[in-house]
Amino acid sequence: MFEAACLGGPLTAQFKSAAAFGSSSTDQLGAPFTVQGVSGIVWNGPHLGGSGTDYLAVMDNSNKLVRLSVTLTADGSISSASLAGGVSIAESRDFEDVCSRGPARDRIFVCDEGGPDIREFDLSTGGLVGVLPRPGVFANRRANFGYESLSLSRTGSTLWTCNEEALTVDGNASSATAGSWVRLLKYDATVSPPQPVAQYAYLTQPLHGVSVSGSRSGVSQVVVLPNRKLLVLERSFALGSSFFLTRLYEVDVSAATDVSGMGSLAAATYVPATKRLLYSGDQTNLEGLCLGPALAAGGYALIGIVDDGDPISVNRVVSFRLTGDVDSPCPADLTDDGIVDDADFVRFAASYDLLLDPVGDLNQNGATDDDDFVLFAGAYDALVCP
Repeated sequence: MFEAACLGGPLTAQFKSAAAFGSSSTDQLGAPFTVQGVSGIVWNGPHLGGSGTDYLAVMDNSNKLVRLSVTLTADGSISSASLAGGVSIAESRDFEDVCSRGPARDRIFVCDEGGPDIREFDLSTGGLVGVLPRPGVFANRRANFGYESLSLSRTGSTLWTCNEEALTVDGNASSATAGSWVRLLKYDATVSPPQPVAQYAYLTQPLHGVSVSGSRSGVSQVVVLPNRKLLVLERSFALGSSFFLTRLYEVDVSAATDVSGMGSLAAATYVPATKRLLYSGDQTNLEGLCLGPALAAGGYALIGIVDDGDPISVNRVVSFRLTGDVDSPCPADLTDDGIVDDADFVRFAASYDLLLDPVGDLNQNGATDDDDFVLFAGAYDALVCP
């Protein structure tokens, strides 16, 4: 699987297909609920002995999570999509995205746009575990433009989020002639609770048409790739050739300025994150996106989810095939610090003991086993990543 995924060359994203998944489900207590406003999605992987078709999505303005089963063909097209239950958690907020953590995937992070906050819940009980610390500057969010996205790295070392459009101290909201300056926010997730460690300025595109009531053009999703680059999904709503425009970018922050210490981006001097367009098209209100499984035909699946909260959009999942530069050049670097040292050994040993923990699954075969130990040992002896 790992070899099939590693297609060299520049990153590309090709839209493959879409499928509706219905509007009624049942939570862990047997209570039925209507599935609506689904805003974020995460792949739970094959690491628990499952088929690799399991996804978890979150509904906004509710306390509901939705379980989905999505089956893909060799090239990433969707062959089936269906509801597979749901989960009620202890709080009802404007939750916009979700990511799973822990070897058993029994803990989740969700982002609340209204805070904005990132909150952790126990998935088995639905109980609140805690709220992550938030940099003070994000208290200046615009209403309904707070944290829209959430993504945890493959190693579980870094957690990323972003405000949808500019904080009031950083500049204007998007318009037909100008984009909006937002902050990509990075957390160190190797500590508990995760701590904010960096922020990077990112400029969204202008509206794709004439401004109407509810118009916006901002970041609806950030996805961290194994190679530490980001995918950023921008969603524009305006009166144009279509009401919605979906844009997907490859984003690099390696040369960008950490703006954590800047109380305002307006009139400040810094180097922003760079971006390269991978896809542009009308996918209606495509709001969530996650990295899915490696594909038999090569590359990876990207699975997106559409929010039905408007007269045009309906509950559905969409798929893209992502090829090119995706994988980490140093998969044994489990702390994402550029070297393979004792800190990585500690993380690998813990993952190896648990067997099904995906952190140490270097060859991506669904288990952290002896084959991964051989790969890790070679990298550990070499110390420095290539």
